[in-house]
Amino acid sequence: MENYTFSEHRHNYAVWTVSRAIQRGFQGSETNNIKKIIESSELQKFANDTLDYTSEEYDKFHSTCSLQLIRAFAKLESNVGTGNVLSYGRAAKIIAIYLKTSVIFCSKGECNKSKVIHPPIDNIFLVQISQIYALRDLKDIKWTKLNEKGYWSVLSQIKKHFGKADWTLEEYWTPEG
Repeated sequence: MENYTFSEHRHNYAVWTVSRAIQRGFQGSETNNIKKIIESSELQKFANDTLDYTSEEYDKFHSTCSLQLIRAFAKLESNVGTGNVLSYGRAAKIIAIYLKTSVIFCSKGECNKSKVIHPPIDNIFLVQISQIYALRDLKDIKWTKLNEKGYWSVLSQIKKHFGKADWTLEEYWTPEG
Protein backbone atom coordinates (compact mmCIF):
# COMPACT_ATOMS: atom_id res chain seq x y z
CA MET A 1 0.00 0.00 0.00
CA GLU A 2 1.45 3.27 -1.09
CA ASN A 3 0.79 6.42 0.87
CA TYR A 4 -0.84 4.64 3.79
CA THR A 5 -1.50 7.44 6.24
CA PHE A 6 -1.74 7.55 9.99
CA SER A 7 -5.34 8.71 9.61
CA GLU A 8 -6.19 5.53 7.65
CA HIS A 9 -4.32 3.41 10.18
CA ARG A 10 -6.14 5.01 13.10
CA HIS A 11 -9.49 4.55 11.29
CA ASN A 12 -8.85 0.86 10.60
CA TYR A 13 -7.84 0.21 14.18
CA ALA A 14 -10.83 2.13 15.54
CA VAL A 15 -13.17 0.08 13.30
CA TRP A 16 -11.62 -3.12 14.63
CA THR A 17 -11.98 -2.05 18.27
CA VAL A 18 -15.62 -1.12 17.68
CA SER A 19 -16.32 -4.51 16.09
CA ARG A 20 -14.84 -6.33 19.05
CA ALA A 21 -16.64 -4.14 21.59
CA ILE A 22 -20.14 -4.72 20.21
CA GLN A 23 -19.93 -8.19 18.67
CA ARG A 24 -21.01 -10.33 21.61
CA GLY A 25 -24.47 -11.68 20.89
CA PHE A 26 -24.96 -9.35 17.94
CA GLN A 27 -25.56 -10.70 14.47
CA GLY A 28 -24.27 -8.37 11.77
CA SER A 29 -21.33 -6.99 13.75
CA GLU A 30 -18.71 -8.39 11.39
CA THR A 31 -15.87 -5.94 10.93
CA ASN A 32 -16.67 -5.29 7.25
CA ASN A 33 -20.27 -4.35 8.17
CA ILE A 34 -19.14 -2.06 10.97
CA LYS A 35 -16.63 -0.39 8.65
CA LYS A 36 -19.34 0.20 6.03
CA ILE A 37 -21.76 1.84 8.44
CA ILE A 38 -19.05 3.98 10.08
CA GLU A 39 -17.89 5.18 6.68
CA SER A 40 -21.47 6.10 5.73
CA SER A 41 -21.72 8.39 8.78
CA GLU A 42 -20.01 11.60 9.88
CA LEU A 43 -18.01 9.75 12.52
CA GLN A 44 -14.68 9.62 10.70
CA LYS A 45 -15.01 13.29 9.69
CA PHE A 46 -15.62 14.26 13.32
CA ALA A 47 -12.56 12.31 14.45
CA ASN A 48 -10.36 14.01 11.85
CA ASP A 49 -11.50 17.61 12.19
CA THR A 50 -9.71 20.04 14.47
CA LEU A 51 -12.78 21.92 15.65
CA ASP A 52 -13.77 22.35 19.26
CA TYR A 53 -17.29 21.38 20.30
CA THR A 54 -19.48 22.42 23.18
CA SER A 55 -21.30 19.65 25.02
CA GLU A 56 -24.53 20.70 23.29
CA GLU A 57 -22.90 20.65 19.83
CA TYR A 58 -21.44 17.23 20.51
CA ASP A 59 -24.79 15.88 21.73
CA LYS A 60 -26.40 17.11 18.49
CA PHE A 61 -23.64 15.44 16.44
CA HIS A 62 -24.04 12.25 18.50
CA SER A 63 -27.78 12.12 17.87
CA THR A 64 -27.38 12.69 14.12
CA CYS A 65 -24.53 10.18 13.85
CA SER A 66 -26.42 7.51 15.81
CA LEU A 67 -29.34 7.76 13.42
CA GLN A 68 -26.96 7.63 10.42
CA LEU A 69 -25.43 4.41 11.78
CA ILE A 70 -28.83 2.84 12.47
CA ARG A 71 -30.10 3.65 8.96
CA ALA A 72 -26.90 2.43 7.31
CA PHE A 73 -27.03 -0.84 9.26
CA ALA A 74 -30.65 -1.40 8.18
CA LYS A 75 -29.63 -0.93 4.53
CA LEU A 76 -26.82 -3.50 4.60
CA GLU A 77 -27.67 -6.27 2.18
CA SER A 78 -26.96 -8.92 4.82
CA ASN A 79 -29.58 -7.38 7.13
CA VAL A 80 -32.40 -6.57 4.72
CA GLY A 81 -35.41 -8.67 5.64
CA THR A 82 -33.75 -10.37 8.62
CA GLY A 83 -35.19 -8.18 11.35
CA ASN A 84 -31.62 -7.55 12.51
CA VAL A 85 -31.60 -4.05 14.01
CA LEU A 86 -28.90 -1.80 15.37
CA SER A 87 -30.29 -0.30 18.58
CA TYR A 88 -29.57 3.27 19.61
CA GLY A 89 -27.58 1.89 22.54
CA ARG A 90 -25.29 -0.08 20.21
CA ALA A 91 -24.97 2.91 17.85
CA ALA A 92 -23.95 5.04 20.84
CA LYS A 93 -21.34 2.48 21.82
CA ILE A 94 -19.98 2.44 18.26
CA ILE A 95 -19.53 6.21 18.48
CA ALA A 96 -17.97 6.07 21.95
CA ILE A 97 -15.47 3.31 21.17
CA TYR A 98 -14.54 4.76 17.77
CA LEU A 99 -13.89 8.20 19.27
CA LYS A 100 -12.17 6.75 22.33
CA THR A 101 -9.73 4.98 20.01
CA SER A 102 -9.29 7.71 17.39
CA VAL A 103 -9.55 10.91 19.44
CA ILE A 104 -9.21 10.35 23.18
CA PHE A 105 -6.28 7.91 23.09
CA CYS A 106 -4.49 9.90 20.38
CA SER A 107 -4.66 13.07 22.47
CA LYS A 108 -4.11 11.31 25.80
CA GLY A 109 -7.51 12.70 26.77
CA GLU A 110 -6.21 16.24 26.68
CA CYS A 111 -7.91 17.72 23.62
CA ASN A 112 -11.12 19.72 23.97
CA LYS A 113 -13.13 17.02 22.17
CA SER A 114 -12.19 14.56 24.92
CA LYS A 115 -14.16 16.67 27.38
CA VAL A 116 -17.45 16.19 25.50
CA ILE A 117 -17.25 12.64 24.11
CA HIS A 118 -19.51 10.33 26.12
CA PRO A 119 -18.05 7.27 27.83
CA PRO A 120 -19.04 3.90 26.36
CA ILE A 121 -22.22 2.82 28.10
CA ASP A 122 -22.36 -0.93 28.53
CA ASN A 123 -23.30 -3.48 31.17
CA ILE A 124 -20.00 -3.29 33.03
CA PHE A 125 -20.18 0.50 33.28
CA LEU A 126 -23.86 0.52 34.27
CA VAL A 127 -23.43 -2.12 36.99
CA GLN A 128 -20.37 -0.41 38.44
CA ILE A 129 -21.89 3.08 38.38
CA SER A 130 -25.11 1.78 39.93
CA GLN A 131 -23.21 1.17 43.15
CA ILE A 132 -23.63 4.91 43.69
CA TYR A 133 -26.93 5.19 45.58
CA ALA A 134 -28.38 7.95 43.37
CA LEU A 135 -27.69 5.85 40.24
CA ARG A 136 -28.72 2.43 41.59
CA ASP A 137 -31.52 1.98 39.02
CA LEU A 138 -28.98 1.95 36.17
CA LYS A 139 -27.96 -1.65 36.93
CA ASP A 140 -31.23 -2.88 35.43
CA ILE A 141 -30.72 -1.08 32.10
CA LYS A 142 -29.96 -3.27 29.08
CA TRP A 143 -27.70 -1.02 27.02
CA THR A 144 -28.12 -3.17 23.90
CA LYS A 145 -31.87 -2.50 24.01
CA LEU A 146 -31.71 1.26 24.64
CA ASN A 147 -33.73 3.39 22.25
CA GLU A 148 -32.94 7.06 21.67
CA LYS A 149 -35.04 8.32 24.58
CA GLY A 150 -33.61 5.70 26.94
CA TYR A 151 -30.00 6.52 26.02
CA TRP A 152 -30.45 10.24 26.61
CA SER A 153 -32.25 9.53 29.89
CA VAL A 154 -29.31 7.45 31.16
CA LEU A 155 -26.85 10.08 30.00
CA SER A 156 -28.90 12.82 31.65
CA GLN A 157 -28.80 10.97 34.98
CA ILE A 158 -25.04 10.55 34.68
CA LYS A 159 -24.51 14.22 33.80
CA LYS A 160 -26.78 15.34 36.62
CA HIS A 161 -24.87 13.29 39.18
CA PHE A 162 -21.31 13.98 38.02
CA GLY A 163 -21.73 17.30 36.20
CA LYS A 164 -20.15 15.71 33.14
CA ALA A 165 -20.21 12.59 30.95
CA ASP A 166 -16.73 12.14 29.53
CA TRP A 167 -13.94 9.53 29.45
CA THR A 168 -12.91 10.19 33.05
CA LEU A 169 -16.04 8.35 34.21
CA GLU A 170 -14.51 5.17 32.88
CA GLU A 171 -12.87 4.80 36.26
CA TYR A 172 -16.11 2.87 36.89
CA TRP A 173 -15.36 0.46 34.04
CA THR A 174 -12.85 -2.37 34.32
CA PRO A 175 -12.07 -5.04 31.73
CA GLU A 176 -12.80 -7.83 34.19
CA GLY A 177 -16.21 -6.31 34.96
